[in-house]
Amino acid sequence: MFDFMYDLPEWAMFAACVLLVGGLSVAALILMIVFRRLWPPGPRAYNMISTMLSGILLPTGIVIAFVASDIWQQDAKGRTAVEQEAIAVADTLRIAKFLPVELREQVTGVLDDYIREVIEIEWPLMGDGRASQVAEDQLETLMILSVEIESGTSQLASRRAAEELRRYTTDIENARNQRLLVAQGRVLPTKWAALLVLLFTAACVLSELHLNHRRPLVLSMALFSLGFGATLYMVASFDRPFTGTTVIEPTSLSVLLVRG
Repeated sequence: MFDFMYDLPEWAMFAACVLLVGGLSVAALILMIVFRRLWPPGPRAYNMISTMLSGILLPTGIVIAFVASDIWQQDAKGRTAVEQEAIAVADTLRIAKFLPVELREQVTGVLDDYIREVIEIEWPLMGDGRASQVAEDQLETLMILSVEIESGTSQLASRRAAEELRRYTTDIENARNQRLLVAQGRVLPTKWAALLVLLFTAACVLSELHLNHRRPLVLSMALFSLGFGATLYMVASFDRPFTGTTVIEPTSLSVLLVRG
């Protein structure tokens, strides 16, 4: 829904979120001015509006909390998947040391190519929810290689190493699949729409409450825009954990590549 914001620097994304809420506040103010002219308030209107303000801010806060909780859980899942993938790759490299030299070089060569492909090609693609077919093919090659080693050798040590190699390759695939699922996750447009409607409604209540007092009106709208703009920024910046400056970095995989 806000795809354009994810190409902005962090400060620009923060400013865009504040301006978005500010725009909602201005639109709400204009609406309430027109509405007041068409239907002037009665003597008890302010009591009703002040009561309604707390009533509308409560569900707004609850909706924001639910959306933020989902996003931060996805972020945690992404970071866990990256760490599990790195651990599985490290275990695979460790097992490869027990293979004959020629086979060990084949396994480590495929793993090095896979790590480079993931870091240099697949990581940028994940910002758009895509994946690298080359990385998929390299894991498939590693799995086929482990099966060939297991079926083509009579040495017990090599067979056990091949079995472990196949198991750890499966672990890499599972962790990678989880990472890609997190990369494809997005806050649903319906959630964004519901949140913006609630913010607009709260801004309407604030406008009606302070419409006859310029200073409280300006201050309340400015603080409302800044506070909820910062909240939207926190939600948006963690919405896509493999995009922007809050991106999950492939640090653990990079360390393995250096060691290799």
